[in-house]
Amino acid sequence: MTGAASREWEASRQLNPRRTVLDASLGLALLHEERDFAGALGAFENGIENDPKNPVNYSGAVAAMALLGKRANARVELMQRYPDLKQMPAALMYDLALNRAEAGDFSGATALFRDRFFGREEGGTNVRQVWIEVKLQEVSELGKGRHCKEGLARAEALSLPVAGLGFTQDGLAPILDSARANYLLAEVYAACGHKAEAAAKFDEASKAAGPSDLVWAWAAARRQDGYDPGKWTNQLNAGVVQAEANSRRGNVQGWWRYTAGILRVAAGQKEQGKAELREALLLPDSRLSHHYARMALAEVTPR
Repeated sequence: MTGAASREWEASRQLNPRRTVLDASLGLALLHEERDFAGALGAFENGIENDPKNPVNYSGAVAAMALLGKRANARVELMQRYPDLKQMPAALMYDLALNRAEAGDFSGATALFRDRFFGREEGGTNVRQVWIEVKLQEVSELGKGRHCKEGLARAEALSLPVAGLGFTQDGLAPILDSARANYLLAEVYAACGHKAEAAAKFDEASKAAGPSDLVWAWAAARRQDGYDPGKWTNQLNAGVVQAEANSRRGNVQGWWRYTAGILRVAAGQKEQGKAELREALLLPDSRLSHHYARMALAEVTPR
């Protein structure tokens, strides 16, 4: 009864336009039930004015903006309207850091990690994953711009502890051992003429077998001798089936919808893949699925 609910909220707004939580509730209904992304964004923007510390107004607005195709710098500007960035909830701060990285503001993204305590939350986002993702994007951008001296130095320093950031003292290696990290670093080495290091990283990435890593394994295999398009297309299609099955159960549905989306795009099913990626933005963020979906919709992910 979404329409009836929306009418009640609109009536409440007429009585008291500054009622807290009201705009967030209306925005969520417009975003998820009506799929009215422009209307949802308007509601969330009103919410930021009337209820500026409610994180739903910001996360909802960012999802609506991404679905409307708005650029990362516009999303950053909206999120920076939060009254006190130092006290911003961790989940929102992570998304701001990732959006700043998507906008190319790596120093701004890095600054958000300083002078904060990052508690562990069961099932929550690992601060190390967000940190490594920001630094990987920075290294990738340096490689694309042929700023090789700085890019290679930063690539070599990814696993090293950073003064003042206690969470970097341990736990970074498993994230850096992923197929995605290996592929992105291989591209930097290749762009900077370090062929042996690039080949080793591409080889490591190509060995990944799980559906979550398959697009990176496929992209790495394309950079090696003996690439078999037919074999990999079959693997990509099999990965889609498995990812979509996983998306129908469990508590990380957004991650699996994103995974199905990038696999479809890689397999040549571009429009279906983009539809899956947009659906991922409407599901709860899990394992940075919203960030990765935005990157894929911006055609940064291999395709």
